[in-house]
Amino acid sequence: MSEENVEIVRRIYAEQVGRPEAVRELYEPDYETDLTDAGPDVGVVRGFDAAEEALRPYWEMFDDFRYEIEEVIHADERRVVTAVRDGGRMRETDSEVWNRFFHVWTFRAGKVVRVSAHLNRTRALEAAGLSE
Repeated sequence: MSEENVEIVRRIYAEQVGRPEAVRELYEPDYETDLTDAGPDVGVVRGFDAAEEALRPYWEMFDDFRYEIEEVIHADERRVVTAVRDGGRMRETDSEVWNRFFHVWTFRAGKVVRVSAHLNRTRALEAAGLSE
């Protein structure tokens, strides 16, 4: 697995929600976000602004939304699979909500060209061309 790709993914998780402009250059202009599995009402969107617009309502349900990387899985030199926990304290409540997703990150020449979100590990591994 390319350590450079892993570092890019870590940086995106750390900065995208609060500082999206800080990570925009890490994506190809026409990159694809596929939420068909995890967010079928959104489906597939193309481009940084479209992805931000699609994900922002989810992030804004929380006062302090954050990602926590639980696992990084080797796929190949072009793909990184992550198991993440995301969530935080819900707006205007004292309740915390955490969700678990699996993301498949695809790179070309050091930039993200595709991200897909999955509800379970098996689907994510299959999307990355791997099996359990």
